[in-house]
Amino acid sequence: MTTTIKKTFASKHWDYFILICRVLLAWQFLSFGYAKFFDDGQFGISGEELNKPIKDLSLFKVMWYLFDHNPFKIIIGICQTLCGALLLYNKTVIVGALLFLPIAFNILIMDITFMEPSMVNGFASRLSYYIFLDILILYHYKDRMLIVFKAITGNISNRFSHSYGMYLISPVLAVLLSLLPLVPVVLFYLVLEPDQMLHALGNTWHGVTKLAKHFLK
Repeated sequence: MTTTIKKTFASKHWDYFILICRVLLAWQFLSFGYAKFFDDGQFGISGEELNKPIKDLSLFKVMWYLFDHNPFKIIIGICQTLCGALLLYNKTVIVGALLFLPIAFNILIMDITFMEPSMVNGFASRLSYYIFLDILILYHYKDRMLIVFKAITGNISNRFSHSYGMYLISPVLAVLLSLLPLVPVVLFYLVLEPDQMLHALGNTWHGVTKLAKHFLK
C-alpha cells in the first residue's frame, strides 16, 4: 500500500495533476485580483443598501462595503494577482504556493465570520478545497521545502556574545527603539507649530512622571 502511494506521488500523472492544481489556483487568484482594480469589481453594495441604517445590514454587506475602499482593495488585488502569476511560473511556484496560504486562510476566516449561513457552507468548503490543493502542491515539492525549512530553523544564534546585563536592559531599549519614528515628527511640528508641540510634550512628560511615581511607591 505504501509503495503504491509513493509510486503515485512520483508518477507522471501526479505531476500533471499538480500542474492542473496550479492552473486552477492561479486562475482563481488572477481573476479575483484583477476584478479588484475596477470600481465595479468584486466589492461594494447597492445605493439602496447604502441608505439603510447599519443595524439593518448583514455583517456580510458591511464587510463588502468596507472592503470596497482603497488602499485596502487595490493591495489585496495586487497580492492575489502576484500570487496567481507566481503559481504559473516554475521557478516561483513554491513562493506562490506559500503566499497563497495566508491570503486564502484570511479569506476563509472572514467568510466564516461574516457570511450569511445560507452562503458560508458553499464558499467555505470550496476555499478549504483550494487550500488543500495548495498543500498538495507544496507536498509535491517537499524535497525543496525541507531544504528551506532546515535552513531557516537550524542552529541559529547571535553573531556575537552579549553580557547578561545587556539582555536585561534589552526591553527598555526596545521601547526606546519603538519611539524613534516619533523624533522626525516632533521636530517637524516644533518648527511648524512650536507652541502646540511644546504643550503636548509637557503633557506627555507630566503623564510619564505621574505613572513612574505611581509604580515607585
